[in-house]
Amino acid sequence: MKRLNREGALKIASVCAVLLLAVIIALNIVIGQEEPAAKAVLHETGIVYSPRDGLNTKAMQAFVYDVNAGEYLLLKGQDEVVYPASTTKLLTALLALEYLSPDEVIVCGEEVSFIESGSSIAYIKPGMSLTVEMLIEGMLIPSGNDAAYAIAAAAGRKIADDETLSAREAVNRFVEEMNAYADKIGLCGSKFCCPDGYYDRTEHYSTIEDMAIISSLACKNDIIKKYAKIDEAFVVYESGESNTWVNTNVCLDKDSEYYSPYITGLKTGSLDGYYNIICTAEKENELYIIGIFGLKTKESRYKEAQKLASQLL
Repeated sequence: MKRLNREGALKIASVCAVLLLAVIIALNIVIGQEEPAAKAVLHETGIVYSPRDGLNTKAMQAFVYDVNAGEYLLLKGQDEVVYPASTTKLLTALLALEYLSPDEVIVCGEEVSFIESGSSIAYIKPGMSLTVEMLIEGMLIPSGNDAAYAIAAAAGRKIADDETLSAREAVNRFVEEMNAYADKIGLCGSKFCCPDGYYDRTEHYSTIEDMAIISSLACKNDIIKKYAKIDEAFVVYESGESNTWVNTNVCLDKDSEYYSPYITGLKTGSLDGYYNIICTAEKENELYIIGIFGLKTKESRYKEAQKLASQLL
């Protein structure tokens, strides 16, 4: 048998290494291996963490915040960014109410068509008229992306003090203000690129800590609280159209296996294979905010929220 010389052995080793690398790359493509999540910018002060025994969740990223005590009882995965999806609408509602009166009537325009294919909607078309309060209801109950764009365009024109702005210009102005408002309320690791949360992940992200701040402000807002806890509502728009909106949070549905008597809101969020829920959990004088991010199925987020609520109360 002929022996390989040194040069021949090196050539064979090189070929084998290239083949092995190709196999690894191919396996990663087939398996769908995800890139590591980006690191989060964390708050240096103001975070009080007092872990409570017995609180646990399968979610890789989650928080439980005791509103009355002002402290976290659970923080998990806070070192990596989260993708808020439609929980972004809590920030959209808060900002819009800084500039718009709840009873102001908005005539919706082409901005309601800016939504992406597959979006959750409140069935709002150009030319329909709704009050600001009803647009917030449309964002919170059926998670209407069309409602989010309608309120963003209206608020964007108020922010710019220019009613002649096109729909796109007005929405862009609102998004600019979302990021300025985020700084104002103390967020430090978030970036927003749209009012509904249906986005490119590299341009729209947040952190566990920042989402807890947004949620804390939202659960103190009377209008947000009013509609976030409603399971189903029959609505009549100012322009006469009617609809029935069903809440995307089935923990509020008494007929659902995921119903919890303690959960009173707040907002769900969904991307493909990435499901979130932020909910308030209440009993007598106790008030908690539960945030769960990045679960693989929508059912698992409800199950985990239900479980955490029962562990708390």
